[in-house]
Amino acid sequence: MRPCCHFTRRQLLQWGALVAATPVVAQLEDMPRAYGLTRAVAGNPALPINLELVTLTETSAIITWFTGDPTRPDSLGRLAPMPADTEVLLGTSKGSLKTIHHDTKTTPYHYVEIRGLEPGESYAVVAKSNGVAALPSIATAAGPFGTSALNVPQTPLLFTTPQPPAGRHLFTIALCNDLHLGEKTAGLATTQAGVEIPPGIQQEPGKRPYPEIMAAALARETRARGAHVLLAAGDVSSEAARVDVKSAKHFLDHFGKHKRDYFVARGNHDRPHDGDATKGCSPYPDSATLRDCFHDEFAPRAPTWFSVKKFGLRIIGIDTYDTTGSGNDSKLSGAQMAFLGRELLRDKDRPTLVFGHHPVVLDSTTNAFPPVVYGMEREQATTLTAWYKQSPGVFLHHAGHTHRNKRAISPDAPGVVFQEVSATKEYPGGFSLVRIHEGGYAMNFYKFRDFAAQEWTERSRPEYLGAQQNYTFGNAADRNVVVKRDFSGLKRAK
Repeated sequence: MRPCCHFTRRQLLQWGALVAATPVVAQLEDMPRAYGLTRAVAGNPALPINLELVTLTETSAIITWFTGDPTRPDSLGRLAPMPADTEVLLGTSKGSLKTIHHDTKTTPYHYVEIRGLEPGESYAVVAKSNGVAALPSIATAAGPFGTSALNVPQTPLLFTTPQPPAGRHLFTIALCNDLHLGEKTAGLATTQAGVEIPPGIQQEPGKRPYPEIMAAALARETRARGAHVLLAAGDVSSEAARVDVKSAKHFLDHFGKHKRDYFVARGNHDRPHDGDATKGCSPYPDSATLRDCFHDEFAPRAPTWFSVKKFGLRIIGIDTYDTTGSGNDSKLSGAQMAFLGRELLRDKDRPTLVFGHHPVVLDSTTNAFPPVVYGMEREQATTLTAWYKQSPGVFLHHAGHTHRNKRAISPDAPGVVFQEVSATKEYPGGFSLVRIHEGGYAMNFYKFRDFAAQEWTERSRPEYLGAQQNYTFGNAADRNVVVKRDFSGLKRAK
């Protein structure tokens, strides 16, 4: 199995050291709060931590947190899960907080969706277990890595709901990527010299494989939240073994019918492979050994790139690994580039969403290193961005690969949002919804609510020596945004 990411050893160790240098006590805002935690540990040791404001819509907010036993580490050295009650206080200011939710049924994994909020209103929220306010995670505000924080914000968490997009709601699209069906170990990393840096994180013995848990939750929860279409932007399998590609399609089929309700693009993990695991799959052109199991399942008798229309919206799926290699690069064939140029430029004003595995545009923050690893081949990316500028209908490009929530705008195509979505398979564990209205769209990230998915999400949080949460969660604007746009010509889903 090939790991997802390549860092220098120094970079990885620096991240781990920074995370380790942020002790729980340093997150406390005052001595009375520290005393309250001490009492909680003495009477009932469940300690509420990792509070995160995950989703913020015009009328709702979702917060999650975890309660653990500080006196007993689990097999990963983190706090062992410990059930506790779930309480949420909400107000329009710190001085007006009132309990709006209190569930005495205990759980280590706390997930509360607050509904009935007013658009454009400011709120304060506090989450509690055992009467003690939960400590915010270190991934809840922007910081030096562009999408993370090492200076932990204090509670109450303050937020302001956005105004909704104008006009009627037309339809909703779910975005996901990096399911990695067949993967056994999460959080593997190698240095740029190819040296593996342990440890990865595995599922607890006897429990269902984590990619299956997350993939099952994906189809169920995107449908439950009203998605009409699902787009999976690559790496649906771990290493494109026949059984794993079939498994990926099996789970996605629970959402609906392929090429009608959901669409899939190839990622570098889905590339043609050789070996026993791909026996029985179709030969890859001009290769004596490679077999293309992804093509057999998701694009039989057709290219692995495509253009379709749903409700008047054009959806273009691109194969950013339309080549052969080790998986550490990205390349589109000449035939695919020709197709993209013709398709984008022949219908320039049609509202268009493009999705593919590798990001097109990278920002200049320190979490975008080295650029050649994470993005499309530079010359092709430049060409595609130029086509976007000439095609004002393109408004969103969805990518995966980086396993992070990240929103970027290129000065070369300012009308397009380049949106990376975090991996389905691990922390923070979820998907994004794009709600299309006549006058714009709202995009929001959702963690999975399924208990087993929450359990694995929290277990996988310490990946990459604890740096995972600092990189992948994203700041509020990376996860939740409202954009004005004229979609009045699109149809409403029935």
